[in-house]
Amino acid sequence: MIKVISIVLICALLVVYLKSINSEMYFIALLGAGIIVLSISFEYVSQLFNFFNYLVDFTGIDKDFYLIIFKTVAIGYLVEFGAGTVTDMGLKSLADKLVFVGKLAIFSISLPILYAIFNLLLRLIQ
Repeated sequence: MIKVISIVLICALLVVYLKSINSEMYFIALLGAGIIVLSISFEYVSQLFNFFNYLVDFTGIDKDFYLIIFKTVAIGYLVEFGAGTVTDMGLKSLADKLVFVGKLAIFSISLPILYAIFNLLLRLIQ
């Protein structure tokens, strides 16, 4: 984690410095810094993925539901990251639209889980 914090601080200093010198390079540096930080986070994502695979094997949950939950969480984090970056660029209205589309994507991906819960409730009522 110290490595991530150090890289983020260095990137932040570079971005702030470039903002004062050249505003065009600021956006490129900001995007590059975001990509660097995101690529570093893949190590943590792989650890989470391995843990959830263990949980699925241990509990016997249907792997389709696991993938849906994992995709939902991933979309949420990626949309939050993208919206934050777009907001930093001064485009708040575009960031809000990205968040809206992300919510729609999460809802559409989670429909099979909602369908399974609805069927379970119907069987319990009968």
